[in-house]
Amino acid sequence: MHSLFITGYGIEQAALSTDDLVQCLTECLDDLPDNSPGEARLSAAIIPRIAREDRAMLTSQTICSLNVGFSAMSMAEQNVCFTPAEKDAMCVYTTYETVRDFHEVVWQFKSSNEYCTNKASLFENLGEMVNAVHPLRLFRKLPTNSLYHLSKLFGLRGGGYPLRKMSLGGLSLLEEAFYNLPCSESSGALICAYGDMSKADNAQVFKKMGLINTREPHRSSVQGTSGAVSLVVETGERVSRLQVQPLAKILQAVSQFSTSMFASRQDWVEAYALLEPWVRESHPVVVLYDNGAVGVGEAEVQALESSLNTFELRRYKPWSRYAVATSGLVDLVCALADPSIEPGRVIIIHGEGAGMGLGLIVLRKSSIPSQKVSA
Repeated sequence: MHSLFITGYGIEQAALSTDDLVQCLTECLDDLPDNSPGEARLSAAIIPRIAREDRAMLTSQTICSLNVGFSAMSMAEQNVCFTPAEKDAMCVYTTYETVRDFHEVVWQFKSSNEYCTNKASLFENLGEMVNAVHPLRLFRKLPTNSLYHLSKLFGLRGGGYPLRKMSLGGLSLLEEAFYNLPCSESSGALICAYGDMSKADNAQVFKKMGLINTREPHRSSVQGTSGAVSLVVETGERVSRLQVQPLAKILQAVSQFSTSMFASRQDWVEAYALLEPWVRESHPVVVLYDNGAVGVGEAEVQALESSLNTFELRRYKPWSRYAVATSGLVDLVCALADPSIEPGRVIIIHGEGAGMGLGLIVLRKSSIPSQKVSA
């Protein structure tokens, strides 16, 4: 049986941050500020560790990923540090958001007749294209940008890859690690998801679906934001051998592909049928995906009433908001930090992605993290 443990996390989304997460979920849950995404800034502790030429290639996605990755690694290494050999074998799994500005410049250059009327005008405007394809700009657009910087900063060279599965992306990274790590030489992995609802491709889709109102955001069904979340996971062998104190143990990971835009009640019922019988009878805490779209939360609850005898519900998106790929992992991190969920409880995290299907992560909470973890 697969055995994987969560030993650290990092989060920067809406009003939630790593250092204050436990306190926010304890004291301020009803009146968290409505923080709009600002300019991404590297943590002061990271800046001296990144070479000047590497800083020139950073994007907002990479900066946020480095910040939460640093928090997750700091938390995981509070008691037992990873050795250089262990880091050399550790994997990195990331999501990614497509950066469109390069494509827009190329398309404008290609489609404009003005540039191609004669040789003189072509050479006159060539500088714009040269700037667009400058090597540093190209590196910034690669889907492996965050993975490269995370790997280099922490010295993690066990492999990995970026994954894009819409809102299911973050949970899919954890599922990948759950099944891959026990079969590899690695004893751990760094998982990092990033999402941004202000990006044109995300915002326009949700606007056309009637889920967000860009002119009057308070009228939106889905309250979008940008953010990043990270986990450090370790194998059972390392946790047992070094007596690491984990935050939770991953018990099961299930996903089902579907081309539907939203998961139905029947989709969730079929997914729950794949769980171990004892899980369904454990009076679990279930964290809903419910992103605010009409009918999404209702389908989840109806399926739970058909699949489980008893359960407790949690919804964290009213405070974490919604940032696409981070969705499931942010819910998971909030559940780990939520003091109303006692250690020992079984937690089920829901995930869903348009045209991708749905996922379930089952874990048993081991402990509540301290409030201050970042270096």
